[in-house]
Amino acid sequence: MDFQFSPEETKLQQDAAAFCLREIAPGAQVLDGCLPEAACALVRENLKALGAEGLLDTGRAGSGPDMVRHYIAGEEIAKACPATFLSARASVFLCAGAIDLFGTEEQKARYLPSLLKGETVGALAYSEDQAGTDLGGIKTRAVKVGDTWLVSGTKNLVVNAPIADVLLVLALCGEGPENGAMGLFIVEKHAEGLSIGKGAETLGLRGLPMAPLVMDGCVTQGLLGDAGGRGFSQAETLLSLGTVGITALCVGIGTAGMELATGPARSRTAFGKRIGLFQDVGFKLADMFAYNDLGRMLGLRAAWGMNQGEPEAPVMGASAKLFASEGAMKIVNWGMQIFAGHGYLSGSGIEKLFRDAKFGEICEGTSEMQRSLIAAAELDRWVRA
Repeated sequence: MDFQFSPEETKLQQDAAAFCLREIAPGAQVLDGCLPEAACALVRENLKALGAEGLLDTGRAGSGPDMVRHYIAGEEIAKACPATFLSARASVFLCAGAIDLFGTEEQKARYLPSLLKGETVGALAYSEDQAGTDLGGIKTRAVKVGDTWLVSGTKNLVVNAPIADVLLVLALCGEGPENGAMGLFIVEKHAEGLSIGKGAETLGLRGLPMAPLVMDGCVTQGLLGDAGGRGFSQAETLLSLGTVGITALCVGIGTAGMELATGPARSRTAFGKRIGLFQDVGFKLADMFAYNDLGRMLGLRAAWGMNQGEPEAPVMGASAKLFASEGAMKIVNWGMQIFAGHGYLSGSGIEKLFRDAKFGEICEGTSEMQRSLIAAAELDRWVRA
């Protein structure tokens, strides 16, 4: 494995960093405190700007998305504004990515161009109150009436639900319990039988458009792809690949936290010298760097493995998400300690990152779930040996 970026990857990183610093980062604190309607409008503007800059369409590697380029662009967007990154990821990686991987040529032609330009917004709706990330526990069901699939059920915490133009909804197919096969169904925003619930009020990532979907005989545009019964495996593939994106989110937050924390470490003095020269503060800065750099290496290693089709790439992704998410929490906590009382104040920046970072340990498989997946894979490895 080559540990250096290609010239094209280096250019992507530099261009993404410069653009996000200039165009996305200034609105991050505003997004954290504005009203829902204004937040939705700002996120849509950000997605359109990222699309116009070419940062939403990061290309392909073989038959799937280029996960290394996805990671590179994702970390820079997340560093600038975690909420904007998660909205972009839901629209482009989860929704457009699913259409690209599993959709028919007609579906790709209809939806992908505008999604990849940020002109329309997508979402993936899979989680339910009683199931969480246990895809086998969902109750939302689709029934075919004539040539039309109608979906009924409720999805919780759907990122982009308030602003989505197109949604992919995971549902059981058929009427009886014996019909346990699932499908991903395409639902457009003005579909009959679709309603969007009240926007979620969250600890962090304030401004991220997120709300439940309620569907009562919701009229769909049909199944994603040309055959049913594949929804479970399709959603599992997306969530497995998605660990790279959550790793990028967490490393981006960690990098932003380190940059903030070095400010008071350099400028504040105590007992006649800069606080960064005290061992306790210096050790915190060293640990912050080590955790973040290791998280980045794990994320890129997993992304590279996914591009290569390595069988153990899903475990690499789980390891990267686990380490980077818990590392981000450590980093922003240490950063707040360096800020001292000022870090606890609203508007300090580090308190926002502290609230945002917690999401990484919970979303799309908690840390406990990642540990279980990794442990099972390691046990199987030693049995085979």
